[in-house]
Amino acid sequence: MRAGISRLAKRASRLVSVGLFAGALTAASGVAAATPAQASSAFGCTYPRVCFWVTGSPYSGNPPTASFQDTYYQTLGSRSRGAEWVLNTRNDDGAKIFYSNGDWVCIQPDELAYLEPYGYAVAIDIMDSPYCSY
Repeated sequence: MRAGISRLAKRASRLVSVGLFAGALTAASGVAAATPAQASSAFGCTYPRVCFWVTGSPYSGNPPTASFQDTYYQTLGSRSRGAEWVLNTRNDDGAKIFYSNGDWVCIQPDELAYLEPYGYAVAIDIMDSPYCSY
């Protein structure tokens, strides 16, 4: 019986050694240590949202008045329509902002933009393209 326990202990010891060696090789190659890049929250706008400020500035510590994360065309409500500022915290998706005069602008990933010079924002389309192309 004692010989059987000794063999099991040696086998377990070898398995641990092999596991540690394999783990060291993987870590040395950088495969296990790599994590995917991800956008982060900013100005009170959490990832993966596109946030609007109708009044006030994100630089002044004002919280966003509205946010969107669904990837389809949406009409802006009273808390986002006519916004002065917009922030896109998404990694790869552009946010196409439509104006009442028919113009639009693309807010690229991780971009904060002042909208007032463009016109009166009335709709958004979050797109699977950083440049808002179909």
